[in-house]
Amino acid sequence: MCDNNIENQHEAFKPFRLNEEESPLSIVYKAFTAQYDPDPALHLVRDFCLTSTSIENQRKSLEFLYMRSFFKELDEMIEINKKSERIENRQWAELFDILITRRRKNVDHYQILDQIKNIKPVSSYVELYKQFITIYCYHELRQSGKLANYLDSINDLIEQVEDPLMLMFFQERMEDYHYFYHFQRNELILCRMYGFRLLKKPHNIYKNCLVHRNIALTYLFESYEQAMYHINEALRIAKEMGYTLLEDGIVNNNIPFIAAVNGKYEGISTTNPVEQAHLNIAKGNIDEALSVLEKIENPSQYQEYYLGKALKDKARLMNSYNRFIQQGDYFGAKLPFTEIQKLRENISGPKNQRDISIVETFLEE
Repeated sequence: MCDNNIENQHEAFKPFRLNEEESPLSIVYKAFTAQYDPDPALHLVRDFCLTSTSIENQRKSLEFLYMRSFFKELDEMIEINKKSERIENRQWAELFDILITRRRKNVDHYQILDQIKNIKPVSSYVELYKQFITIYCYHELRQSGKLANYLDSINDLIEQVEDPLMLMFFQERMEDYHYFYHFQRNELILCRMYGFRLLKKPHNIYKNCLVHRNIALTYLFESYEQAMYHINEALRIAKEMGYTLLEDGIVNNNIPFIAAVNGKYEGISTTNPVEQAHLNIAKGNIDEALSVLEKIENPSQYQEYYLGKALKDKARLMNSYNRFIQQGDYFGAKLPFTEIQKLRENISGPKNQRDISIVETFLEE
């Protein structure tokens, strides 16, 4: 599990392990963070987790290790909890296995939703993790309209949490939830407020990387410089920490996307053929873009936006816009809307003018 000498190296653990009893993890965390500087304190708590003999601390260690980006150690604790005699620990292990797998490789989010349906929660904590994973999946599937359905339920479950350490982490998770909820609602001031609040918590390195990436997207239509500053901060963290999946996504998806939307392409490259098509549209290489986009049998709303943009096709752009709206993604709807605005000077006739008025009404709402 860990270095056999780790217990001997940390005399600081002894006050929390007396008479074969182990203090709650929340007390250990509070004591170490009060006594030591942040980094040493977190590493002491990490080592305490890895040597824990308390069934309760073993499962709660999963949340600490996950939320403070100790992913290698998290793998060890997942295996420990999988072997636990307590069913609740095994359920936590299964859910955290899903959480960490999502961060390491591309997964089928529909499959995850089916998988967690089979978990019958034995505690409110397990139910809470199920609901968080559900909203994470819906976010990745761009089904943001479903996110609000879980807000009241999650808040009710969090109100039942008495452990101060777990409560702190769940509140961090809720800030994350509010970030992408307000992002897709196109409520960017609130979105950035939650994003910058998360950045003030410097010890969740992986989350900081995600937040910089997401804040970059909020500046998509406002400031290319701000967008590129935040996306490059995300890239720097991903490279330094070895988050290879994130790095690949930033380099081949996010950066070319931000650049193409803003009509930039110098020095930008990608291995993603669809984003390369998007860049070709920005360059004016329409035929090259269409050679990729027109082969897509069931284009997503983003890909339909690319096609509409390349062809200057108002019908495709309107359909893309409507698909974004139907999924509750008002920010994404701004992509086709922006292109429709550019085409307005070429629009004639009352029907088309009415279509544009409908678009403007939706976005104002």
